[in-house]
Amino acid sequence: MKFIKIIFWCFWRVWFYVLMALPILVMFPFLVLSILKEKWYPYFFVMARIWARIILFGMGFYIKIDKEQELEEGKSYMLTANHQSMTDIMLMLAITRNPFVFVGKKELVKIPLFGFFYKR
Repeated sequence: MKFIKIIFWCFWRVWFYVLMALPILVMFPFLVLSILKEKWYPYFFVMARIWARIILFGMGFYIKIDKEQELEEGKSYMLTANHQSMTDIMLMLAITRNPFVFVGKKELVKIPLFGFFYKR
């Protein structure tokens, strides 16, 4: 039984990375163009949300939002993820309609492809 669990875990992991990479490769020219100017960031954010929804849908996630309170328009908020899974970033992108930026450690810039977009 443990052997079958390992096989499915490996399959799930490979599928996850395929779902992460393919949309990025397809949208790459548009992603690069959208980060050239700061005022174009909302377009980048829209593409990032599409990327996140593709991954979540492909992995079989169903998003259900239970709001404890409504966020007031025009105010700034800090949203945090608990980093319990690899899907935290995708969930943040999928549920938040307004463009936002990520705050993280500078070592993330060294990750190929991800670091390129992260530092912008």
